Amino acid sequence: MGLTEISRITEINKSTVYKILISLQAHNLVSLNQATKKYSIDSGVLELSSIYLKQLDLRTIAHPWIERLAAKSGKTITLALRKPEHLVFIDRVDGCENVRFYCDIGKIAFYNSGAAAKAVFAHLTSEEQEVLRTQTPERFTSFTRTWDQLMVEVPRIKQNGYSISDEEVDIGVFAVGAPIFDAQGKVIAGMAMATLKINLSQKQIEDMIQQTVETSRMISSKMGYLRA
Repeated sequence: MGLTEISRITEINKSTVYKILISLQAHNLVSLNQATKKYSIDSGVLELSSIYLKQLDLRTIAHPWIERLAAKSGKTITLALRKPEHLVFIDRVDGCENVRFYCDIGKIAFYNSGAAAKAVFAHLTSEEQEVLRTQTPERFTSFTRTWDQLMVEVPRIKQNGYSISDEEVDIGVFAVGAPIFDAQGKVIAGMAMATLKINLSQKQIEDMIQQTVETSRMISSKMGYLRA
């Protein structure tokens, strides 16, 4: 935009706008095209956004959203941070059901089973997956996945945007998981909604999926992720 247009839109007089633009130019936040005399965004904005994104704290950003989801659904919501060899649960909000599960804050979740873990694993690079598959898979129940079983699920998880854990970690517990991405599009965490499987209807499962996916996408967007 030109100086006159910027002044009109901002309702700031031209001399003041000009001084502001000079200051912004000095910090590479705007640049002036000498031929057209129009100003545009410059590379300094990217540097500022990079600094901002590095300061984002996942738990701080995610907590209000998972708290809201727990209140709305009545189910337990967990947030697990990605680490090289496993996930670590960093937040948990119980709904009105207040059922106790394995996934307390500070506990480790192994990548071969569980809703949050599988959601993250599916979005790792093939090289990262191969490294993890050299580990001995942890076993929790008779439904816990082997690496081969998980690899069969991976394409479906990526396509659908969510994972299902049906008594894989706790007998009688059903959970839906979804990935969380950062500004670079890398998966950084997984969240899950868990409840008792008994008397769980198909409609309730569909609601769990929708709510979990929507919340994970909202948290990702707050972390700077822009969906393609």
